[in-house]
Amino acid sequence: MKLKAKIQSLPHQIEFINSKDKFTAMVGGFGSGKSHGGVLRTMHLLERRKGKGLMLFVSPTYTLANDVNIPDFEEFFDIYKIPYKIKRAEHKIILTGHLKGQIWFRSGDRPEKIVGFDATDFILDEFDILTHKQQEILWNKVIARIRGCKDSTGAITTTPEGFKKTYELFVEKKIGNLINAKSSANIYLPDDYVETLFSQYDSKLVKQYIDGEFVNINGASAYYAFNRAFNVEQFEIKAKQIFVGMDFNVDPMTAVFAVFQANKLFIFDEVYLKNSNTQRLADFINSMFTDHDITICPDMTGIKRTTNATGSKSDIDILKQAGFRIRGSHNPFVRNRLNAVNNAFSKENIIINSGCEYLIKDLEQVTLDKYGEIDKSNPALTHISDALGYLIWQFYPIKNNQAVVKKVERIYE
Repeated sequence: MKLKAKIQSLPHQIEFINSKDKFTAMVGGFGSGKSHGGVLRTMHLLERRKGKGLMLFVSPTYTLANDVNIPDFEEFFDIYKIPYKIKRAEHKIILTGHLKGQIWFRSGDRPEKIVGFDATDFILDEFDILTHKQQEILWNKVIARIRGCKDSTGAITTTPEGFKKTYELFVEKKIGNLINAKSSANIYLPDDYVETLFSQYDSKLVKQYIDGEFVNINGASAYYAFNRAFNVEQFEIKAKQIFVGMDFNVDPMTAVFAVFQANKLFIFDEVYLKNSNTQRLADFINSMFTDHDITICPDMTGIKRTTNATGSKSDIDILKQAGFRIRGSHNPFVRNRLNAVNNAFSKENIIINSGCEYLIKDLEQVTLDKYGEIDKSNPALTHISDALGYLIWQFYPIKNNQAVVKKVERIYE
């Protein structure tokens, strides 16, 4: 069975689909067609397996699988009139027509759950979003699963993030075919798409997120866009509505306080409490601001955990019972949070009071490791800048650009 092309595929997609190597990676910028390339390669392999294929398709989270990957497959099936059934509770797609096979979706942030079945092939989508530790576990898990046929294959589609597992496998160890995909190479993108990317990412991120290149960021400042000359002032602000960024860490427990005026966040104060907990911090905030409207933008892992010794209430429950509003539902990936903070600093949307000494120290001293992850080796650093990041994300999030290219990337000949 050959699928007749509706729209011509891009050259890097065609190379990815038809790669004969056991392992193949397509590393590219946003909007370059990586994820949809995964759909096309999946269908090519299932066709090749002649009804006996079981594709393991791993997204960074089940949320991304449900919001992006599965709808991509559904759109493909509708275009080509391919019968299928979705077992959503089991995260599976079963092809039921002449073209048969199965696609099993799993979550990369829960690699320990990938057990108990054999697959013919796998694809890891946005592999470098995961931490290096998660990548190590996930790679070992998926390698162990491809026992469903003699010529099994594995593939990666990702935007590069420092020198993480994709770099180690395909540049250092040279285990297979490495394909580069630039955002600008996707001729089907809206005219202003790449221009919009440039507006969201500063020059230091262009090589990674638009050109799809590996960039050495080991030891680089995590908050390199922060500049005392443009982002620090001495000021006094009086306002009834206060926004608080908060990090749930016992030693130290940290928070930053801000007002939002003229599309800018003014960080006017900070709290850095040693050997504390959420209840003490909540009481401290209420004692500082006795007649104010307070909204907390916290680390949302506090929904399920607590810093209190009794553990009877979650950190978020403690904040709500203290009378605070909660803004946020889940944490962004650390990469996206860092990008949002640097983008906001570069556009001078964040002004910090010169008296916030702990925060300024963090912004100047926190660095990245070779994997592009925040270096946590100094226990005195990272916590209060994390608190700032949770706050900034709620006002200046980095938008998800994947949806706009769904309908313009299609199949091979």
